[in-house]
Amino acid sequence: MRNQLFITLLLMAMLSMSAGAMTFNEAPMLAEKVASGELPPVEDRLPDDPFVVGPGVLIVEEDLDWEVGTYGGTLQTANPQPDWQPDLFIMANEPLLLAPGISAEGVMPNIVSEFSSNEDNTVFEFTLRTGLKWSDGEPVSTEDVRFVFEDVYGNPEITPVFPAKFRSGGDPTGEPGVVEILDEHSFRITFGEPYGAFITQVTIAGWAGYQELLLPAHHLKQYHINYVDVADLKPELEAEELSEDEWYNLFNLVRIGHWDILAARAAGFPSLNPWVTVEAPAGILAMERNPYYHKVDVEGNQLPYIDRLESFEVSDVDMSTMMVITGEIDILREDTALNQMPLYRENEERGGYRTVPLEMHVHPTYLAINYTYDDPTFRLVTNDLRFRQAVNYAIDRDELIDSIYFGLATEPTWIPSEYDLDRANELLDEMGMDQRDSEGWRLAPNGETFDILIEVAQMAPDFVPVAELMTEYLQDIGINASMRQIGIELRGQRDQANELQATIGWTHGPIWPWGNFDYLPSWGWGRNWIDYFNTGGTTGETFEGEWIDELFEVHRRLIRVIPDSEEGQQAAQDLRDFYYENIPLFLTAEEVTYPMIFSAQLGNVPHSGQAIAANYSGEQLFFREE
Repeated sequence: MRNQLFITLLLMAMLSMSAGAMTFNEAPMLAEKVASGELPPVEDRLPDDPFVVGPGVLIVEEDLDWEVGTYGGTLQTANPQPDWQPDLFIMANEPLLLAPGISAEGVMPNIVSEFSSNEDNTVFEFTLRTGLKWSDGEPVSTEDVRFVFEDVYGNPEITPVFPAKFRSGGDPTGEPGVVEILDEHSFRITFGEPYGAFITQVTIAGWAGYQELLLPAHHLKQYHINYVDVADLKPELEAEELSEDEWYNLFNLVRIGHWDILAARAAGFPSLNPWVTVEAPAGILAMERNPYYHKVDVEGNQLPYIDRLESFEVSDVDMSTMMVITGEIDILREDTALNQMPLYRENEERGGYRTVPLEMHVHPTYLAINYTYDDPTFRLVTNDLRFRQAVNYAIDRDELIDSIYFGLATEPTWIPSEYDLDRANELLDEMGMDQRDSEGWRLAPNGETFDILIEVAQMAPDFVPVAELMTEYLQDIGINASMRQIGIELRGQRDQANELQATIGWTHGPIWPWGNFDYLPSWGWGRNWIDYFNTGGTTGETFEGEWIDELFEVHRRLIRVIPDSEEGQQAAQDLRDFYYENIPLFLTAEEVTYPMIFSAQLGNVPHSGQAIAANYSGEQLFFREE
């Protein structure tokens, strides 16, 4: 990793030095605005040291034959979730730091021009790019950082719980980090304890956006009572049916964090992303290029190449598939599925697209059981390791991989993958579930009826088929299991309310421990435990003394150490050991091939590597001239 980091930083240094001698170019739609006096020249819109994109910078060279692109075009896709399109979110989201692909290796300055840390990883310094501007042309400075930490995170009405990401050790109960403004462009964050994973936290973890550290203070101060009389906000408050005492709710409506960049209310909000949200008719998400975006290619062409992004709301993922084969979609990753590969391939010429098999960055599906579901009998059964072992033995992964993933995957290695119905039944008998009701279903050890409902939303084409198989596998060992398909929004509501017994999800962790914390309870399992952890015990229920306590202890060590250190590797192994021994999630497959759809006209499309890396480097995608 250190060699890769050195090479990456050397490349960036060389590219940065060459930027100073560049002649810069811009998209024709921006050149027209310059000519009309609506925008200043491109040289005045770029920072003094723009980020230079070339071969191997955003995606490693072995995965992409990079080339200088051409300007123009509208990239279209579809979204089966109202007001949300993950492909566009990943394309448009901009982190403070970045690394090639979606890794945590070879981290480079992005919004900042420099960053460093001390030896024990308690002090981190960052320098913003000189001349960097918001999408409205206003300069970016450390005032935007100070505003976030003092006026947003430091205000208990706006932020009732200070973010764990900026607490010592990344712990929700840790002391908040101390931010020092060194000058107009440099700032320092000091933590009371080592926080070796902090750099990855502001690079990729949770799809980090720069908004977690800096926001356009010049815009938001208009809605903050530290800078404006609340009486002046009366028209806006009345429009939202808010009282003067609720000014902070208005502020939070106006503020656009990185998860909000596709929301209609994001239109007009100053941004540092490659595209910014613009007003659009109902049912359409639309973004247009940011004229002040800070990246250029090796020939001085300001990025992004593509002018506009659009996503059309559809009823479900099947409708997305129909739009693919009729040529109405230019890019699609989130809603593709291997079981649709024959359909994609046979319609490529008709639809004017390519189907590129790439790697999935997640475990594609898992069965999640909610160990904190509010029922004593349900908890008695599911928190018994023998039950989880039995369920795991009952899953025929060879059948699942062949039928759902066309054999283009491997069995998971993070948990045991052996299929053994005899052993599964022995374990259930051993734990006291040897008695059955009149219909032949197993009773709980206390003699009570035990059943389990898998509620699944069609968030990806493989979710429902996997849920159907999981239901059958549970029934094969005498468990009274049933399945119900529900809407995406309802699934989220039931999860938040701790009302799901079981569901189907996907996870970035544990295979990517420093990228995201999905190895902790989430997406339908252990809801009350993760609420307790995230709020420092103010909500949820304690996990101390429970079997899951060990996982949180491993997490605390992971977040404090540097990923490639000896301590980091040991913590990662301990995480792996916990999963293998305790089976908190019933993973289905690893190393799954992912069909990604690209317009046949798109350039800078990767031919290998992770599919989502193509989204993450969307600023270098371009339409070839026909």
